[in-house]
Amino acid sequence: MDFQLANKNNLEQVYELVQETIQVVYPKYYLPEIVDMFREYHSREHVLQDITARNTYILWVGDTIVGTGTIQENHITRVYVLPRLQGKGYGTYIMKQLEERIRKNYDTIDIDASLPACRLYQRLGYATVDHGIWECKNGVIQVYEIMKKELNTMKNNLKLRPYKQADAETIVSWIKDERALRKWSSDRYGAYPITAADINYKYLDCNGDCEEPDNFYPLTLVDESGPVGHLILRYTDEAKSIIRFGFVIVDDSKRGRGYGKKMLQMAIRYAFDMLKAEKITLGVFENNPSAYFCYKAAGFREIPMEKEFIFEILGEQWKCIELEVKRE
Repeated sequence: MDFQLANKNNLEQVYELVQETIQVVYPKYYLPEIVDMFREYHSREHVLQDITARNTYILWVGDTIVGTGTIQENHITRVYVLPRLQGKGYGTYIMKQLEERIRKNYDTIDIDASLPACRLYQRLGYATVDHGIWECKNGVIQVYEIMKKELNTMKNNLKLRPYKQADAETIVSWIKDERALRKWSSDRYGAYPITAADINYKYLDCNGDCEEPDNFYPLTLVDESGPVGHLILRYTDEAKSIIRFGFVIVDDSKRGRGYGKKMLQMAIRYAFDMLKAEKITLGVFENNPSAYFCYKAAGFREIPMEKEFIFEILGEQWKCIELEVKRE
């Protein structure tokens, strides 16, 4: 099996798969007016919009697209499996794959459930939280279930504490190659690989390259197993009203559990409540979309810049995107 993003070349296959499933399965559950509503809603134009936005995924088995699913932020929609191949676990597989992608940036998943899919979603841990109403032709009303699933229940065990010298060995183990190092630290370290001693020298002997002694705050996120994330905070203005986050990293073996978002949210609260900051900023390279969307999910917003910030790294030009979150 191969689960991947759909592209425009897959448009007709995805559209026909969706339409075939609706035509074969839905008449068993719905009046003709509701079936027609589903067919119109999942039009070729709507499918194309989601493919163009890189929201739609497809599951290949051999040379056949057997199923599809679409993500819109933390909302799952348009999950369909070819009628002749239903009951083989493909729907569950698609849902799990979509959930793992949403889990990186969100704590919950929402889904509008059709009657044929409700039992599957219930088995996967979704619960009905509300009902929606859709008016169809000839005065026919469709009532559908709005379902939700909570993710990342382990996050309640997370704590953000001051950095310890022993944390450096663990942090270094998360940096697998030089590209990962540069995405994490830009040009702030010398040659790859770096060592735990390099981190401790910068933090403990150089005060994080900050001149003022009370200006640098390295923090480590821990769960019951030990360190799982890390970042640093530093003031960037004399009035000490602006905090900048840096060196943000999460244990790569635990990605997808929402640790990054939770760590950022905890650090935001610390910066506002304890350090009395009015604004928090950070930078992320354009070629690091997973980090970018994690920051957005934690509350950061991109800052329009008059001038682009370009770094020469590994023989390439890396554009840096600036983000911020304000106290209000």
